[in-house]
Amino acid sequence: MENLSVERLSSVLAKFQGRRVLVAGDLIVSRFVEVSARKLAREAPVPAGDYVGETLLAGGAANLARELTSLGAAVTVLGVVGDDGQGSWLREDLVRSGVNASGIATDKNRPTSLRTWIMVNRLHYLRIDQETRRDIPVATTRAFVEEAASEIPEVDVVVLSDYDRGVISPPLIDGIVTAAQKSNKIVVAQPKMRHYLDFAGVTYVKSNLEEATHATGMSMVNETSLRNMGVNLMQRLDCKGILITRGEQGMTVFEKDQITNFPPIFGRRNFFSKIGVRDTMTGVFSLSVACGATVAEAACLSNIAGPARSDKARNVTLNVADLQNAFGSLGDFLQRISQAPVRR
Repeated sequence: MENLSVERLSSVLAKFQGRRVLVAGDLIVSRFVEVSARKLAREAPVPAGDYVGETLLAGGAANLARELTSLGAAVTVLGVVGDDGQGSWLREDLVRSGVNASGIATDKNRPTSLRTWIMVNRLHYLRIDQETRRDIPVATTRAFVEEAASEIPEVDVVVLSDYDRGVISPPLIDGIVTAAQKSNKIVVAQPKMRHYLDFAGVTYVKSNLEEATHATGMSMVNETSLRNMGVNLMQRLDCKGILITRGEQGMTVFEKDQITNFPPIFGRRNFFSKIGVRDTMTGVFSLSVACGATVAEAACLSNIAGPARSDKARNVTLNVADLQNAFGSLGDFLQRISQAPVRR
């Protein structure tokens, strides 16, 4: 860790521009309905209020693609939308953001995944999901694998963004991993619950503690149980590294021979649950390893990106300048990062 410095991290950021990224995953539209509460309703103990307005934002793999583009990458996305207004809007939004949306397929038998967030007096009150979670048709998966195989030789990194909405499946994972290994390309996986252990063979995995606990069946009791969890996942997924975010506890990175613990940058502040932060952190990590950064360096930049993104409005993406500016607030953060061998 003696080589980890602001200068080294800055040199990684300088290489983000123009990196080519292939993103495959679940495309989601996030709809935010703003309500100004006036009183409690007479018929039930719930707020009664006035409709203020609403906004649509790209979510899931679509948000990840937008975040990567904002960081300077050239992004192509593979995913599915429905034959509806939300799907049309999402395509147009991605194109406006500079994302290559030619790999998006339209499925007339399923709606575009729509998450409606009810915001009362700017506080999150309720979320309503309208979607189909079954796997996409086999023919669509085969088409994605074929398209990915043609794209992968030309990209710097592939990112699999799983939100358990049906696009990510074992055949898709296997096809993309096989094509990436043939071309010696990096694959970063952001798994959810259902297919976590199907990501065998990817290069790096980034997830949170809840997902890792679900995948292994191990509870996080102390640092020893966390180490056992990470070692278990490393062996089962046969990957080079696993980054596990731990909310207010920071994050931990597992590699074959060592474990690196990153403390929370600004104390016990839970920015990991903020909308858009997960995808930003994954995007920064993916671009970093694509630029030749070590796993520890990529995780460090990803950790810095979390609070930097959480300070922004939900419709504002992060850019390299924002990350560079965040270096001035690190304090002794780099000195508090610790490493230990996997086997003691």
